[in-house]
Amino acid sequence: MQVPYPLLCTLVGIVLGSLPRLLDLHGPIPEKYDRLYIKGAIAVWGWYVARGTIGFLVGVVRWPEPWWLRGPLCGVIMMAPLGFVSVATPNCGFP
Repeated sequence: MQVPYPLLCTLVGIVLGSLPRLLDLHGPIPEKYDRLYIKGAIAVWGWYVARGTIGFLVGVVRWPEPWWLRGPLCGVIMMAPLGFVSVATPNCGFP
């Protein structure tokens, strides 16, 4: 039994995308947004969902052909909008 390629990429993306959250390695912390009177526990889910969706995009997008080029391209597309949010957040981003 072979798993369809888009499904495999989605599952791998969800697993790898949730590792930073599970291991407390990377990502915005809710307390940073709580200080700004934003519900941080909800706000940080944008980053978690974007990371988990990258694998799905790699599986369904057909251009560029090699997956190792599609992965970074899909990652930039998914994370760029949240990168702007991070840079706009006080005490976050470049000094």
